[in-house]
Amino acid sequence: MSVPEHWWSASKSYVSEILSLLAAAPDRAAVRWRGEAFSGGDLIRSVTDAFVALRDRGVGKGDVVAILVAPNSPEMLTARYATQLLGGAVCYLRTTNPGTRATLLPLDHQLQILRDTDAVTIYADAEAAERATELAEASGIPVTRLSPGGGRAGAADVVSWDPDTLAFIGYTSGSTGRPKGIRLAGHAWEATVRAWMDLGSEAGCASILISTPLSHGVAPLADAVFALGGAIHLHETFDAGKFVDTVSADQEISWTFLATNHVFQILDHLLERGIGDSDAVRAAGLSGLKRIVYGGSPAAPARIAQAFRLFGPVMAQGYAATECGRITTLTPPEHGDPELAATVGRPFPEVDVVVCNSDSGAELAVGAIGEVRVRTPQTMDGYNREPELTARVLRDGWYHTGDIGRLDERGYLTLLGRVADVIKVGGVKVHPIVLEAEILAHPGVRHAAVYGVRDEDGSDHIHAAIECDPAEAVDVEKIRAGIAEALSPIHVPEKVHVLSALPMNNNGKPDKVLLRSQYA
Repeated sequence: MSVPEHWWSASKSYVSEILSLLAAAPDRAAVRWRGEAFSGGDLIRSVTDAFVALRDRGVGKGDVVAILVAPNSPEMLTARYATQLLGGAVCYLRTTNPGTRATLLPLDHQLQILRDTDAVTIYADAEAAERATELAEASGIPVTRLSPGGGRAGAADVVSWDPDTLAFIGYTSGSTGRPKGIRLAGHAWEATVRAWMDLGSEAGCASILISTPLSHGVAPLADAVFALGGAIHLHETFDAGKFVDTVSADQEISWTFLATNHVFQILDHLLERGIGDSDAVRAAGLSGLKRIVYGGSPAAPARIAQAFRLFGPVMAQGYAATECGRITTLTPPEHGDPELAATVGRPFPEVDVVVCNSDSGAELAVGAIGEVRVRTPQTMDGYNREPELTARVLRDGWYHTGDIGRLDERGYLTLLGRVADVIKVGGVKVHPIVLEAEILAHPGVRHAAVYGVRDEDGSDHIHAAIECDPAEAVDVEKIRAGIAEALSPIHVPEKVHVLSALPMNNNGKPDKVLLRSQYA
């Protein structure tokens, strides 16, 4: 059967394929956001209007469009599609947090992104109009606004997709708090979409609930859902109660992507509602979830085991980096194996993972501890305007993650921390993540962070901060004794700070810089 030609067909890209699928069922609901349903036809009209507005602004091949719209608005997708049909690339101005945050970036951070990317226009909706005007006045970069039905999109204006050209500049705050740009070519983006499609098609997943920002790693997942013929439910930010209610009300939602701490929040919410076993989960209308993909920070094995008991074999852990996309996954059946609980699984298809000596670069034997290095078609081109940093982490086709880990004989990867986070005590290298795993295995501990504090003599000391379940009594001395027995006395933290809530950084991980400064 021949495929109908549309004005976007000349692109011959993942975007043209998605739009053609939407056009084949124009009345079917494709996106739900803020209580409103958007059909495939609605999305195509939004792409068309954005395409016309950006074309008339002069956007063309190689140009960067900065997008500033409401949190997780469908326009975060349609404006990107329109830009890439014109041969351009996008960046996003709202947030650098890949977890969940509706709060707008500071003005100076947004201006830095505009300068660093050489953006030619700021694409804004009505909700962001005031801030967009401020940015335009400060930067001299014009604002592009939609004019629905303002013109026709023509096939002659569509640029043929070049997988080797820039498609996206993703920003993360990193450890410095200042935005750092990561440049992805079209082929890297499409490789990530393929990886998500493989995961979704294997599980028979269709509709997805997304509550993390479409400006980050979940964006290719949204594209994969469209490519699989599914629909997307968008939440502006994560809320456990809203998540549960949405899944219960719509039985078509079959998968989701969550930060690790979101999984724990859902568990706590279910327990508060008296939902404490798999039968209650089914009764609550949550049994339709076939995949709960999570990642971003280490998981407490006891809590993940609790989720496994409640939801069944649907949990899928992902180890990833913004610089190189999906790296490994621990599949749902593997979550039922206690021996694999401490691992992050095995590599995704098309991904090679090795463990090397961080000094010599030599590949290490099975079981040896070293730096994790990754080779994948999802890898970035480099850091935006940071050639020296790029040269340090991209060498001979391999991305040097800066993570420490080991591979077992079956290819399962265990992470042990960051190269920069190793604490050296009495000549012994202590990996914080190993201690965190021991602490998180203790009943009642929800979150844990282990970090080094250096004294005036230059000696390192181990400190830990923990957040506990208010309903359980946690004995700190038992935690310390457990570490001494399982590891060694030298691994025992000198101080364990019990906090009502562990502070998190912009990436949704424990803020060890703040902890080190406050509790040194």
